[in-house]
Amino acid sequence: MTVITHVRRKSRLAAMIDSAGGVTVGVALARARENIDGLRDKGLTEVIRHIGELAALQQPSTGEEKTESLRRIYESANHVIDAASPFGFKDLCAVAASLCDMVDRAAGETGFDWRILQVHIQSLQLLNTLPVEAAEERAAVTAQLSAMVAKKFAQAG
Repeated sequence: MTVITHVRRKSRLAAMIDSAGGVTVGVALARARENIDGLRDKGLTEVIRHIGELAALQQPSTGEEKTESLRRIYESANHVIDAASPFGFKDLCAVAASLCDMVDRAAGETGFDWRILQVHIQSLQLLNTLPVEAAEERAAVTAQLSAMVAKKFAQAG
């Protein structure tokens, strides 16, 4: 009986398939950061556009207008989250998420206080104008908004 013994070599193609793209994790992360940084201006333009759309909305006077306004607010707030989150704007995302929560509440209540939505939109406008370095001021805006919401709904509950 003959036994063939030789070292089986792995082909170059097999090695390439088994590797993680041929780059280290550190290099891949650095490239991803560069790619995201290249999109920063476009993302911030989208944030500004959607906050502007939110600010332009007026309080509805009919049920049909209310439904459409709430849909548009929810949609724009989600766009703000999508455009701001890759760049680490956690406060903008938190206020936009809270705005979405308020839209959900408003849709279910007939006597909802529309001013709550307006305060959220004004908070988004303010956060968008504050410099990134103004961490204390940004935190104060979100804290005051959270306190207002908690107080308003504690009274209603």
